[in-house]
Amino acid sequence: MSDLGDHIEAVARCYWGVPNAKLSNGTELRFGTHGSKSVDLQKGVWYDHENDVGGGVVELIRLGEGRSETAPIQDILSSNFGISRQPLTLGAASSAVVKNYDYRDATGQVVYQVIRSADKKFRQRRPDGAGGYIYNLKDVDQVPYNLPMILQASDEPVFAVEGEKCADVLIKAGFIATTNSGGAGKWSDALSDHLQGRDVIILPDNDAPGMKHADQVAASLWGKAKRIKRIELPGLPPKGDVVNFLATSKVEDLLQHVRTAPELSVRPAVELASESRAKSTIEPFEVLGREAVWSMPPVEFLVDQLLPEKSFCMMYGSPGAGKSFMAIDLALSVAHGRPWHGFDTKQGAVLYIAAEGIGGFGKRWKAWEKHKAIEKDVPLLVLPKAVNFMNEEQLSKLMATIDHLDEPIVMVVVDTVHRVMHGADENSASEMAHFIDACDAIQRHTGGTMLAVHHAGKNTSQGARGSNSLLAAVHTSLMVSKSEDLVTLRVEKQKDAEPLSEGLNFMMLRVPAGISETSVVLQRTDETPKQNSRQQYRWRSDPQACHAFQALQNLLIDQGGTRIHASAWHEAHKAKDPDLDRRQRQKARQKLVDAGVVVCDNNIVWINRELT
Repeated sequence: MSDLGDHIEAVARCYWGVPNAKLSNGTELRFGTHGSKSVDLQKGVWYDHENDVGGGVVELIRLGEGRSETAPIQDILSSNFGISRQPLTLGAASSAVVKNYDYRDATGQVVYQVIRSADKKFRQRRPDGAGGYIYNLKDVDQVPYNLPMILQASDEPVFAVEGEKCADVLIKAGFIATTNSGGAGKWSDALSDHLQGRDVIILPDNDAPGMKHADQVAASLWGKAKRIKRIELPGLPPKGDVVNFLATSKVEDLLQHVRTAPELSVRPAVELASESRAKSTIEPFEVLGREAVWSMPPVEFLVDQLLPEKSFCMMYGSPGAGKSFMAIDLALSVAHGRPWHGFDTKQGAVLYIAAEGIGGFGKRWKAWEKHKAIEKDVPLLVLPKAVNFMNEEQLSKLMATIDHLDEPIVMVVVDTVHRVMHGADENSASEMAHFIDACDAIQRHTGGTMLAVHHAGKNTSQGARGSNSLLAAVHTSLMVSKSEDLVTLRVEKQKDAEPLSEGLNFMMLRVPAGISETSVVLQRTDETPKQNSRQQYRWRSDPQACHAFQALQNLLIDQGGTRIHASAWHEAHKAKDPDLDRRQRQKARQKLVDAGVVVCDNNIVWINRELT
């Protein structure tokens, strides 16, 4: 939506008055007793359904002022609406939705929609259950247009026409009318089931596809409808329809044709969709032309050059590499609206799902604010438990939680992927796809950015742990690594923009978090990781670390495996070094983990064979 489109509501209220509260919702305003005028708040466009015209702010002002080309738009914007002078854009974007045709079930619930765009193209979509739409009708039971009225007026004849516009014209004239989505040739037997025992009048469009479609509808209704009439209206222009007929004739003329037309006595000899190959019902892909592709807006960033707005991102690294410190640093920068180490941010509320626990979160937050010399309550909201993304009920509860928050969420952080997958196999493409679908649903629901914090694989050079489908799905992939006290962040993938060419380096500074607490904060530095560092080999000169390594190595040999629970390693180390106290043994084991020789992830330990 253009900047001018932000003011569409104020302009519409000025010329059309107060919206119809019963017919309006959070994304669309309806005006008039029957809601014949609509405003799409997300697209910044309007449409007058009675007069079949629409556009943007400029066109609405011209319509309201009664002057098509002479209205002083800039002066009106400034004096009437307080909008500063800016370049004017005429018309809605070609893909802007200007008309919705709702297909409802017997209870009145919207099952799917046919939407008409400003360039007179039609698409089909279904609610995703989270306030958005999915642009296909996969696994959706087809229903006839205007079904609730068909059921309510059970004794009335039903007009079957081609296209929602024709049906609406007949409905406005006082008839019961219906059609199917998808256009000519898409009538199905399932639609005919809803017209059992009814009198049906079929009105074909005046072209070959329209005539064939009418025959298909009649053949499908055969044996189900009580009576069928197929009426070719006289005087129609090529490709004309009942709309053209009623534009030059009276409703009584139409009724006269209905009364005098004979009933069908023979089933039309056509092949029904249910009898033909599936290719006739396959919905084509939507394609974009030169103008549509060229007019696509550039990528907008939540954190400049790093995290795009309205995207699904991943940040991964080895255990202890500083992923959570980095994620918290990003989250607090966005919540405060402060630059992130020299990169601009857009301020907004952040939901942080601390799935691995909230134990150290408080002191990290305190240390960050003390280091930045900030004392301010900001919209960083922490969910202190793991949510099972593989469970629909848990996911719905998360959506409801987001809806109950005071502010719209611009970023959701999930720390970590493993914890919210609740035991699912990360290496399984199908189970990872379930997790990806959940993240996509949350991202669409919030309209913000989704950041998933994930672990690296055993071989960090091969990327994030688990199925590669996660890397394929995200817009942005960030890798976090650590060398001694230096943390490096690299952009490995930036789908719709140029990635940063070099990594960003940060010192891990230990700063006060309270009277007796300290924590780590990140500070950007020009220092680079030491090349050919032999840190991983220094443990060999420490007898206690060597004993800890031998205890793990012997235990794995005895168990006949490659991984073991950390508690078993602790006991084996205690048996090998009984003269050391608990703190000394812990320090020795940690030296192995810091060197990368031993990996500890979620209390499971194994030897990194690449460094031994």
